[in-house]
Amino acid sequence: MKIKERAKPKTPPVEPGVYIGICIGVIDLGEQYSEKFKNYSNKVKIIWELAGETVEIDGKQEPRQLSKEFTVSTSKKSSLRGFISSWNGRNYTDEEFGELDLFDQIGRACQLQVVLNDTGEYANVDNLMALPKGVPAPTSTTPPIRWDMDHWDDNVFEGLPMWAQEQIKKSTQYQKDHTPTDTIQAQPTAQKEACPI
Repeated sequence: MKIKERAKPKTPPVEPGVYIGICIGVIDLGEQYSEKFKNYSNKVKIIWELAGETVEIDGKQEPRQLSKEFTVSTSKKSSLRGFISSWNGRNYTDEEFGELDLFDQIGRACQLQVVLNDTGEYANVDNLMALPKGVPAPTSTTPPIRWDMDHWDDNVFEGLPMWAQEQIKKSTQYQKDHTPTDTIQAQPTAQKEACPI
């Protein structure tokens, strides 16, 4: 058996450029630990489908998707606030942005600027913009992905992509609410036999 015959080929990244896309998912990842910053913060993953772009997965052409993870913050300097403001074409007051429901972004179209990482292996969403006037918004047949940590549903969780499930399991909320329930039986201490003199 040759390794190359069993190894799954890596999906080539999206070419850099500007794409029209539609948001098909918002996943609340819960409170995650950052190795880089050595702290905990709430994270959210937003997923877009690129209009007219497909990729072969297991011999079948599937819509091409990209995602980006954000720290949930109302700060004017946060990436999330900058992306959402540019996407929706408006500046928010602190109060307005705090009241924004990220799930309302599902189904909204935008332009995505895509760049490659330093090694050229991965495509990243670098910026978002609202669609130009007169440009029709794309549609998607992909079922929307919506996950809220505050409204846990086992059936919905099991339907999430495996990578999302694995990341959610690392959250402090999951660890707190899914502590092991199996009790560990203490092993009886073996009695030492008297040593004959």
